[in-house]
Amino acid sequence: MTDVKPQRLEYVQQTRDAVLRAAEQLFIERGYQATSLDAVGATARFTKGAVYRHFKDKQTLFEAVFAQVATDTMTTLIAEVGQAEGPDELWRFAIDAMTKYLEASATDRYRRIVLEEGPAALGWSRWRELDRQYAGRLLDQLVEQVMTEGLLARRPVEPLSRLCCAAIGEGALMVAEADDPEQTLRELVDLLTAMLSGLRA
Repeated sequence: MTDVKPQRLEYVQQTRDAVLRAAEQLFIERGYQATSLDAVGATARFTKGAVYRHFKDKQTLFEAVFAQVATDTMTTLIAEVGQAEGPDELWRFAIDAMTKYLEASATDRYRRIVLEEGPAALGWSRWRELDRQYAGRLLDQLVEQVMTEGLLARRPVEPLSRLCCAAIGEGALMVAEADDPEQTLRELVDLLTAMLSGLRA
């Protein structure tokens, strides 16, 4: 009897994960508007009722998918921030993190869910809130650390982070929409590196 509850919880989690995977696939392929909960359930091989047991509506489901995609993209970068040792390594990491984020924006997964479908599905205010929660958190951490290391003159963290986020976010859209994403990425990294270098102490 002692194993019944853990097994039940594991099944519930497996069901939720399967629904999230199916929803992500359909949101990428069809977009938010053209994806129904019936289709999500069928793709996950569950009934629509099973989907509703985990998510009250399609927007709640999309927000969970958004959170998963954003978390997957940012987790590695956030973990690496604390491992950079010394000013030079931290500066290189900051540029690498920016480059990797721009590279992620060219992938179908991040581009479709976060950059294209996100604002329409969640509304501008909620999308901005979540963008700050994930990408903004990493930038806040980076800005604070480069100031602490003396690479940037001490300034208010949040305003500078938000300005950087706006510049990098616009760059991400450019990469996502470009006919030649690799060339656009190289140009943007050069430009953003020059901009950030101009702020160095």
